[in-house]
Amino acid sequence: MTTKLMTSRRTVLKGAAALGGISLLPRRSHAAEQWPTRPVKLVVPFAAGGTTDILARVVAAKVSEEFGQQFIVENKTGAGGNIAADFVAKAEPDGYTFVVGTPGTHAINQFVFKNMNYDQANDIAPVIIIARVPNLCSVTNALPVKSIAELIAYAKSKPGELFYGTPGLGSTAHVSTELFKSMTGVEMTHVPYKGSAPALTDLIAGRVHLTIDNLPASQPFAEAGQIRPLAVSSAKRWQGLPDLPTVAEAGVPGYEASSWFTLGAPAKTPKEIIEKFNASVDRFLKTEDGIARLRKLGAEPAGGSPADMQAYVLAETEKWGKVAKFAGIKPE
Repeated sequence: MTTKLMTSRRTVLKGAAALGGISLLPRRSHAAEQWPTRPVKLVVPFAAGGTTDILARVVAAKVSEEFGQQFIVENKTGAGGNIAADFVAKAEPDGYTFVVGTPGTHAINQFVFKNMNYDQANDIAPVIIIARVPNLCSVTNALPVKSIAELIAYAKSKPGELFYGTPGLGSTAHVSTELFKSMTGVEMTHVPYKGSAPALTDLIAGRVHLTIDNLPASQPFAEAGQIRPLAVSSAKRWQGLPDLPTVAEAGVPGYEASSWFTLGAPAKTPKEIIEKFNASVDRFLKTEDGIARLRKLGAEPAGGSPADMQAYVLAETEKWGKVAKFAGIKPE
């Protein structure tokens, strides 16, 4: 009798719920299905005109066209990208605010800055990796080396006497060079600048001896013969410089270091929105037009799922954490 009564009660409750317009089965959010119904903001952590900004605008233009809604790039600079990332981490998780992330905002800054106001792993949901950008290992023309092997031998013969320039403490150029040091045993002195431009200016002038900086910043000077490129830092050769070996090929097996650019959302952003945005960007990155446009900027299209991005960022965080420890980088 009791079993029959309980069964009957469940039947009545289900019927009442249906009459009240309440489904007992999970269904997609109407807001997620309709997204986007108003402009979407892509927050860039750096000033207009840099690689991060340019890539964001390329993606914004394409998805604006597909969705028939504006995707607006907003630049919020400062603290190595932390201001922008913190802004998005604390934004309403409604699918209308995203951050264009970098190795700094997602992996390196936590080892450089003492007071982080956001936790990337818990406060920012992964959407997609837009692209990876290799670094170019270059030396001043006055340095008597023409290969990675010669650079290592020369540096070991003059421990601490070679100066390497970077756009600043904790930049990808900085940790990429420290990774190189940790894998080769060479000793070199770090000279931090406020950006790539002054570092490259001093490399051309011979005031610093080498850089391992972003390819888009370095390549024009290499092509003009103002600096000498030795290798690219990526796992594979760069299609724009097919005759230039990778650092790994040239004598440092296993070496790989790249900048990367991602899209992230505030945690708790509806999964359906993230998947919808991911699918749109991923399609673009696999088109001939998308590939050509990004490669022209010195970037290699990536793509993949949110889970792919999450796994990649985790691996990069572990990698650069070890390098930061090796280099003695302490949060300031």
